[in-house]
Amino acid sequence: MELNGLDLKWPGVLSLGVLVAVALAFLVHRMVSRRSARAAAAVANSTALTELPEYRRALRLHRIRMAVLALSAVLLGGAALVGAARPLDTTVDKPQTRSRDIMLCLDISGSMAAYDATLVATFKSLVKSFEGERIGLVIFNSSAATVFPLTDDYDFINDELDTATKALSGDPEFESFFAGTFNGRGTSLIGDGLATCVSSFDKVDLQRARSVVFATDNHLAGRPIIDVDEAGELAKAKGVRVYGLNPEEDGPDDEALEMREVVTGTAGHYYAMGDQSAIKGIVDSVQAQEATLIDAASRSLYSDNPTLPIALAGVGLLGVVGASRRWAT
Repeated sequence: MELNGLDLKWPGVLSLGVLVAVALAFLVHRMVSRRSARAAAAVANSTALTELPEYRRALRLHRIRMAVLALSAVLLGGAALVGAARPLDTTVDKPQTRSRDIMLCLDISGSMAAYDATLVATFKSLVKSFEGERIGLVIFNSSAATVFPLTDDYDFINDELDTATKALSGDPEFESFFAGTFNGRGTSLIGDGLATCVSSFDKVDLQRARSVVFATDNHLAGRPIIDVDEAGELAKAKGVRVYGLNPEEDGPDDEALEMREVVTGTAGHYYAMGDQSAIKGIVDSVQAQEATLIDAASRSLYSDNPTLPIALAGVGLLGVVGASRRWAT
């Protein structure tokens, strides 16, 4: 963030005020000059009075009070004008974002029902470990739907994951969460789901680290448009690393082996859901990927800064009151 200095919200108020003050000063000067000319009168033998030390001291004090009053009035009026013009501190903010994108990809088919709420809790744990990375969420069954696109608004992300937890726990109020995931034939079309997640990254022209956290039991039921091996090849072609979470692995089996081969083929890693090191392993692997800071569009920020004009107006007011009270006494 770069400080640009003091600015005025309404500079025209200051310009207009200065013109009015100059005009008033000219009018007052003319009135005082005319009155002085009419009141002037020759007084014989006044030199004896004006030469007295007491007279000279009184005249000197009078002139000092007049100077203090004039300067204080100018200070008070000037500070009031500056305050009316709304002084602002202007800063230029140059935000930066990290060039890591992470897409959370969740299978919500019937075979995953017992695990989905736990997987969303796992996703929330992952999100807490990131700072500045963009996160998105895609869910899939017979077709895939984007719950929210890539964003670095972590409050929004956590709110959406809370909604996902309620929906996946069977709350009927959140049935709309599943909209768009039943538009195909079959269930758990894993290849289509992974391909959709891989294709959900934007800014493909930038050198950004892109990762998919892919949670599925890999129990295919139906004929997908893209099988899981082809989706893995698509991920490799786009430079996307896939981190697999399998909640149902119970020892080695063909489906788990296939999923392991797909995700490791993208330079990602495979984890069983019961693996206590899964979350830390995914976070460490994602953060180990090289990332650069990307400058976002600069923006000017303004904040009121009335401290100086208020302080000067206070000094001016004290001067005016002090000089005026001296005359009154």
